[in-house]
Amino acid sequence: MKPTRIKPILVRSAILLAVLLTLMQAKADDTESVHTARLVPLTAEAYAGSSVNVVAGAQPLYTDSVHQYAAFYNTDAKLVLAKRRMGEDDWDTSVTPFSGNVKDAHNSISLIVDGEGYLHLAWDHHNNPLNYAVSEQPGSLSLNRASMLDNRQSSVTYPQFLRLPSGDLLLSYRDGGSGKGNLVLNRYHTKTGQWQRVQNNLISGEGQRSAYWDLTVDSQGGLHLAWIWRETPDVASNHDLLYAFSADGGQTWQNSAAKPYKLPITAQTAEVAAAVAQKSNLMNPPRVATDRLGKPYIVSYWSPAEGQPPAFHLVYQSDNGWTTLKGPAAGENFTLAGWGTKRPPISRASLLIEYDWDKSWAHIIYRDDTAGGRVIIATANDLTKPEWHKRFLTEQSVGAWEPNIDPAQWARLKQAHLLVQNVRQLDGDDSRGAGSAGAPIDVLMFKPDWESHQAREAAGDTAIVKRQEPKPIDPSQVSELAQRVADWQWANMPDGWHFHPQGWGVCPLYIGMLDMDPYLPQGQLQERLAQRGRELNFAPRDNNPFDADDYCVSQAWIRLYQDSGDKAMLTPSKQWLDNILQNPPSHSLDWGYGHSRHRWSWSDSLFMGPMAWVLMWEATGDDKYLDFMNREWWATTERLYRSDIGLYFRDESYLDVREQNGKTVHWARGTSWVIAGLAQVLEHLPQDYPDYPRYKALFEEMSAAFLAAQQGDGLWRPGLLDPDTHNARETSGSGFIAFAFASGINQGLLPAETYLPAVQKTWAALTDSVLENGKLTQVQPVGAGPHGFDPNNAAPFASGALLMLASELMELTPSASD
Repeated sequence: MKPTRIKPILVRSAILLAVLLTLMQAKADDTESVHTARLVPLTAEAYAGSSVNVVAGAQPLYTDSVHQYAAFYNTDAKLVLAKRRMGEDDWDTSVTPFSGNVKDAHNSISLIVDGEGYLHLAWDHHNNPLNYAVSEQPGSLSLNRASMLDNRQSSVTYPQFLRLPSGDLLLSYRDGGSGKGNLVLNRYHTKTGQWQRVQNNLISGEGQRSAYWDLTVDSQGGLHLAWIWRETPDVASNHDLLYAFSADGGQTWQNSAAKPYKLPITAQTAEVAAAVAQKSNLMNPPRVATDRLGKPYIVSYWSPAEGQPPAFHLVYQSDNGWTTLKGPAAGENFTLAGWGTKRPPISRASLLIEYDWDKSWAHIIYRDDTAGGRVIIATANDLTKPEWHKRFLTEQSVGAWEPNIDPAQWARLKQAHLLVQNVRQLDGDDSRGAGSAGAPIDVLMFKPDWESHQAREAAGDTAIVKRQEPKPIDPSQVSELAQRVADWQWANMPDGWHFHPQGWGVCPLYIGMLDMDPYLPQGQLQERLAQRGRELNFAPRDNNPFDADDYCVSQAWIRLYQDSGDKAMLTPSKQWLDNILQNPPSHSLDWGYGHSRHRWSWSDSLFMGPMAWVLMWEATGDDKYLDFMNREWWATTERLYRSDIGLYFRDESYLDVREQNGKTVHWARGTSWVIAGLAQVLEHLPQDYPDYPRYKALFEEMSAAFLAAQQGDGLWRPGLLDPDTHNARETSGSGFIAFAFASGINQGLLPAETYLPAVQKTWAALTDSVLENGKLTQVQPVGAGPHGFDPNNAAPFASGALLMLASELMELTPSASD
């Protein structure tokens, strides 16, 4: 097919063609849409006469702790700042006194937040002096213009901020014009509040060319730099993909083989990751990302051969060196040539790398005019095979939009957040805009691994379920079933990391055995556990001294001490908790960092941790244990609890995610851990304790929410608020919830006439889920969110929940249980 050269006079025709193609695509394209992607309105009107608000290479979104910040130009060309709390869809906005030349898409905005919480912005740059401002206070939307350094900032273009693990910042920018610019690198030190020049000329064009680059930081603080060369201001002179790495914040650089670069890097010394000739329709700049091990991945598009349409290519390091994987091609052929901001029929791409322990996979996000101008995510699940699966992230055209990911959202929470606006962009003309009319800006939010959770629903139990009716509970049936479940589980303990004999996965079983032992005629469960404790020296798990999962088992050991008075059962746990008190974690509760689990930053932890502290307070009489528990409980609640819903989020990665029915995501087991832990805390907490009323009110609020989510068969579904999507019958979360209800009735916290029927239905459903040999089935495996599963699965924590519930059933008064 003969390529077409993009010219300004063709823009209107291209728009008309895109409209026609949209109509044709509705019938001809079988590309699926991502059902869980959603748009959160940011503003009803912002400048849309160029792509300045949504051009590739900008950074208009950044998340710090629990707040996300955005920046854009309004229709008066004023720079506007916005702020919202994660999980909320309303923004606070502030129009700043600063303006920009919005007709030129080069003049985009770069936004970041330093480790002390101060906002830093750079805006309105195309070969002009640095425009830079800092917020007056941490988190403030009020800005003051600031200075940086005294030299090499009079001809700035493409400023790009990065945040290092220390909280310091880097700023890279081009010094000089297209085809003859150099790359400058500065560092901001949060401790001193001062900028320092790191490199005056990191990449030199030697007066003959310039680098168009992208820079990213990996989880260990390593810097990965990818760029293309441009010989002249004509984009057709773009060539080659190149790479450099720094392990010391940009002071020294090396290639992928760890060979040091002599600085500045030049065309003669630069490592070529992929050789691409001039006039190959190579787009600038590339995007670079890394995997868990810090391996680099680079994406851009070019024509693989003369006459072929441009296609995205993923370039990455494999065992054989640099490898190039061809990605999706443009829906039509075109030639990339000329000066200024281009308006090709496909956008540049954002690159996301996901990974687990043994492999990585890639997503690229872009816009394609021939697909109706919609936003597309293309995924390669296996990098050894050139197969890409495309899905739509929007249903409507976004015009000349290009993607920019909030880097902190992806690094921390593996969520793609992007500003989306339907904009016009004149091809090659940065001197005038394509009209002054404004258009709305939204934030597109998408969590790729949440979509994979949805795909697993087919594995759940979709059989016709039995509707349960409330009926009296027979104590003899309860004790017989409990004994059978306890015996089977003790004889069939699984192996693996999660089911270590001192780990969280078996802790509920130990608690349930202690709870139920007094009601069983054989009376062997406590002695079994005591023998296990002696084998383990009654110690918590020696893994992470702060992780609640690793000292959950202390609950069992302390209770054994309370019954026997044997100090050997108490001392290891006391030493463990005392160490935490003597070395309290200073980290925030921000989820997604290496230190996240040093505090109770996930909902499950409110079962694992608090009762160990409450029981230690009971055993020692020292209020410091109770006070620590109380302080940390409410810190977690402030982060993860929604009082208007009555449920906790599993962790902060779910705050902005929504179910297919549009409701918030609340995982049954993750949230049921909380109400089960809360019921236990209330049972042991003195009623005259100052915060007892808060715990009681929280328990009542949560109980009402859980009651409303119970299904007709007596169980709860893995996704509490979307049982149609999450249709698997699940027993572990159901057991914990029913335990909390029964405990609440026994404590006089919940009215029996309201909650006992729910408990009766759950017990009947659990009974039906226990096999003759005592195996409790319908258990979702270890995870972090709702999804389908093999209905034959079992787990010790589920058996423990059943035993805990059974013990409360044995305590119900005859009048209450009838």
